[in-house]
Amino acid sequence: MAKKSNGKSLLQRLRFKYKLAILNENTLEEVWRIRLSKLSVIALGFFVAVVYFFLIAFLIIKTPMRGFLPGYTENLNLKNQLTLNSLVVDSLAEEVEYQTKYVMAMRAIMAGEIKVDSLMSSDSVKAVSLDYLLDASEKELAFRDSYEADEALSASLGMNGSSEVKNYLMQSPAKGRMLEAYNPRMKLYGVTLSVEKNSSVSSVLDGVVISSEYSMNNLYIMTIQHPDNIVSVYKTKQPFMKRLGDKVHAGEILLTFRTESDSYLEFQLWKDGVPMDPQSFITF
Repeated sequence: MAKKSNGKSLLQRLRFKYKLAILNENTLEEVWRIRLSKLSVIALGFFVAVVYFFLIAFLIIKTPMRGFLPGYTENLNLKNQLTLNSLVVDSLAEEVEYQTKYVMAMRAIMAGEIKVDSLMSSDSVKAVSLDYLLDASEKELAFRDSYEADEALSASLGMNGSSEVKNYLMQSPAKGRMLEAYNPRMKLYGVTLSVEKNSSVSSVLDGVVISSEYSMNNLYIMTIQHPDNIVSVYKTKQPFMKRLGDKVHAGEILLTFRTESDSYLEFQLWKDGVPMDPQSFITF
């Protein structure tokens, strides 16, 4: 019976509540108070300890902090960094070795330790064929062919700029700031415009839509066939309202830009399969 009474008295002592109060020194008025028991303090401390335990465990498991603990030095990021550092050290060692050999060779040359027979004499230099030295490289030949092709293209453009095309009254496809002008030598067969928001792209002449597709460059491309074998090409970042086979009139709206970031237009003009400078017929 004594043990039971002692147990009850212990439980009662743990559950007995104490009052902690803060008083105003001048008026002795109770400003703040709290009632706590030993059992509630023990429970609160246990709860805080459990929370701290799980928080520390989470930081160790889910963050790179585990790399500082024994047995966790095989961190992948650490291994990758060590591998990168080893490659850099190897490269630096090779560079130092190369520079050392270069300095030693230069010092031997300046000291006259290298024999004359080991170098190319002036007679052997004169014996080298000048034709060999003047032979064009592959890059020079490719540039020469490209330049000749561009010159031929420019000449053909001048011949194909007939009066029939110039007599057409073409509508401007859009109003905007010129980003890139027509330059066939740079493979630019049209003009690129930065168009204002809420503005439209229109057809330059009457015609029929012969192609409407989406390219791998994230551009919508529409091609319109006009009379006298004239073709206009429009490239934008927004889809067109017209579809394949639709008939369009000069000045008819093909699309309206919704955002300034997509207000981009690349316009090309072709006749008989030859590109023409749009600025020769249209005022942008």
